[in-house]
Amino acid sequence: MSPTIISRRAALKALGITSGAVALAACGGGGDSGSSAAPAAPTSNPNAPEVKLSISTKGSTAYFDNEKLEATAGSKIALTLKNAADASSKQAFNWVLVKPGKMLAVVSAGQSEGADTDYVKAGDENVIAHTKLVQPGQSETITFDAPPAGEYPFICTFPGLYNTMKGTLTVR
Repeated sequence: MSPTIISRRAALKALGITSGAVALAACGGGGDSGSSAAPAAPTSNPNAPEVKLSISTKGSTAYFDNEKLEATAGSKIALTLKNAADASSKQAFNWVLVKPGKMLAVVSAGQSEGADTDYVKAGDENVIAHTKLVQPGQSETITFDAPPAGEYPFICTFPGLYNTMKGTLTVR
């Protein structure tokens, strides 16, 4: 066979693979099997109503004071995390909102990253929003667009705390 025929075949084969991958992605394929994928987040709307949410730790214990939060789809959420831990505990906490079915993946990725990234992997597609690690007596407010209607888990990704520091944000 001549080199021209081989390169044309290779090009056609590559084009077929690329087209197949594009078609698969367009149809929603290529994700984890058996996981529930969240719809894409809405684009930012500067006129969206703001929903103010606050959550605190139960003192120095590894629990949030509220395990159920609510917001409206399309709203802008301003969430404040207050670390009510005693200063002597030196216990930092964060708040991480994750896509449904992705909590363990977020925890695992965050543990691998360590404290320098607040136990949240930079650019993690499974993280919707998160605070930094908040020190005792401090608070942080973050603002983000509410995801589409559904139930979204939130956790603290500080090592060992996701089992007790967790809850659900319900978006209606």
